[in-house]
Amino acid sequence: MKALRNLLAETSITEKYILMLLYAAGGKVRGKLWFEKEMFELSKAFSELADELEFNAYSYGPFSEALDEYVDMLENSGLITFENSKLKLTDRGFELAKIVWNSASERERSIVESTVKFLEELELDELLLYIYATHPEMAEKSDVKDKILRKREEIALRMLEKGKISLNLAAKLANMPETELIERAIKHGIKPFDVQGDIGE
Repeated sequence: MKALRNLLAETSITEKYILMLLYAAGGKVRGKLWFEKEMFELSKAFSELADELEFNAYSYGPFSEALDEYVDMLENSGLITFENSKLKLTDRGFELAKIVWNSASERERSIVESTVKFLEELELDELLLYIYATHPEMAEKSDVKDKILRKREEIALRMLEKGKISLNLAAKLANMPETELIERAIKHGIKPFDVQGDIGE
């Protein structure tokens, strides 16, 4: 335990949030793209994290070279590993992540938990549409932006039907007024009511 406490003292802000994210996700995340987008969302919520990470528009939206370096450091320290291309806490990493989690504020835990819960449930096209629609500046260099945006109404309605997002967010993702989206939803047999599925809800 003492060794872990010493390691905690040497852990950067970014590394702490990576450990918290993985802990909130049950020890592993769905894939590298999900991990990147989740860390991007967290950087918007925590200024101290944004200070260490710089996200730029890239092939699949926001990408941070610095984030990759922090991941490498955690992997070299034996705290995280890759299993079938998925980022995962090692046993030692889980122990440290638990300490980090328990020492975090209620606000930090709440934001990390809601971000992970929301984004981990999204399919790839849903994840990308959410990021591109809420942060259009991050879609500028995307290789798949046009393909995703052409299907934005279809994707948004699917997310609404599955209860993953609220009517308000679905309208934003579909890029249309709520009244129009309600009509489209009814035509598809979807009940157009608010679902508490967005980040922070």
